[in-house]
Amino acid sequence: MIPAREALQAISRLRGDAVAVATTTPLRLWGELSQRRDLDADLSDCMDKASSLGLGLALAQPDRQVIVLDSDTAVRANLAGLATVGGAAPPNMVHFVLEDKTHLPTDGMPITPLEKLDYKRLAEESGYRRVFGFDNLEEMVLTLEDVLEGLGPTFVSLQVAYDDASLPGYPSRRMGESMAEVRRALAPSGELRP
Repeated sequence: MIPAREALQAISRLRGDAVAVATTTPLRLWGELSQRRDLDADLSDCMDKASSLGLGLALAQPDRQVIVLDSDTAVRANLAGLATVGGAAPPNMVHFVLEDKTHLPTDGMPITPLEKLDYKRLAEESGYRRVFGFDNLEEMVLTLEDVLEGLGPTFVSLQVAYDDASLPGYPSRRMGESMAEVRRALAPSGELRP
């Protein structure tokens, strides 16, 4: 398993000027690790719609990469989002799903039927162009640049472990505030479409 904090640190280092959409537990860490909060859309109000918002941003900003930082629980709540992304096929979208192997939401107890879900297979069958899976930090870091540079839509399953003791709370800004900040960051360059 990959320490979730280290996985997100690696993504943050390589993101460049990509817009990032983060939700649920990944958002709690991302709010602390991101160096470009002006380009971060925090989804604390509609957690299962990260892929939908990421898709909308990717279609509206075809010359800018969009990174979605999602959780397995949120993806399960909106499986249709995978098919929608696959059907629209945005080449500039990378969808990371952090599969929580510490089972933080259920206090460490796995839900047996859900353990059998194969998120990579779901993404492939939904039409994602490229699909990756990592359970080792070194392998992920060595491959991450290629993952981020290729044509998408790209799906990346990360088998992660959370350290509950050091997990920060949610960022203090609301979803609307983060979206307004992203809009301001994109508007000066004329990239924002009505």
